[in-house]
Order: sequence, then C-alpha cells, then structure tokens
Amino acid sequence: MTAQYCVGIDLGTTNSVLAYTSLEGDKPQVEVVGIPQLVAAGTVDSRTMLPSFLYLPHAQEAAGGAFDLPWASQRDIVVGELARRQAAEVPDRTVGAAKSWLAHSRVDRRQPILPWNAPADVPKVSPVTASQRYLEHLVAAWEAAFPETPLAEQIVVLTVPAS
Repeated sequence: MTAQYCVGIDLGTTNSVLAYTSLEGDKPQVEVVGIPQLVAAGTVDSRTMLPSFLYLPHAQEAAGGAFDLPWASQRDIVVGELARRQAAEVPDRTVGAAKSWLAHSRVDRRQPILPWNAPADVPKVSPVTASQRYLEHLVAAWEAAFPETPLAEQIVVLTVPAS
C-alpha cells in the first residue's frame, strides 16, 4: 500500500506532538492530531499536546478501569495530562523528563531508574521504556483517528530534540 500521509512525531522532554500532512495535492497543509488522554481518572479528553509524563499508579488505583483509554482497557500506567498532574501530588510515582535521561552520560538508559530517587517499593522503568510508552500512546492516537491508514504504512518523521 502507498503512504497517504507524512506523519511527524515530536518526542519532547515536556510535551509530545503528533501532526500530519497529506501526500496528495499541490499545497499540503499540516494538521495537528488531537490526542485522547486521561485528564482525570475515568475522564478522557483530546488535547493537541501529550505531556511527556508517565504515572505508575498503585494497583488499587488502576482497578475498575479508572485508567482505560478508547483503545486499551485495564491499564496500569497513565501517560499524558493526568500523569503530569500527578507529578505534583505523587512525585515518587511519576516520571518526567525521561527523554533527558536518554543521553545522560552517567546512567544506563535501559536500566529501570525512573522515577529518580523513588522509594524501593515503587516500580521503576528505564528512560527508554518511558519514552516508548509516550510513543505507543501517540501511535494508538493515530490509529484511533485514522483506522484506515495505519501508521506503519505512512511516512513517519520522528524528532527527538537534543536536551
């Protein structure tokens, strides 16, 4: 199948964005994709940016589908706006600025070190895994918005601005 869109993903330290343009026509227009995300437990809203935050809730918090998304149920992580909000309330369970750790010279980016300085009873993820979760969310948002044009069949440009 021939690609119909050029899709841009900006993996940012603070926010990530998903945009696209049609490969047809003489004057391409760049459009930003609305990204469905949790803004509160059980409440999904579409936003133009996905905050690059990952919240690792307690098991009992995730029970009952509180963190379900239109494309996934029984989730045990939260990505986006609710995760950003949780950074203020539960910093020991929230990963922020994971992208900055990808090139940090004194850590192994594949080791589960985040949230940084979290207590031993808090599950940890690697900077690579946290970044992967943001990208998975963006891919799922694309697939939900454009089910007839899977991302794997489009031209994708991923930017990871330097920290």
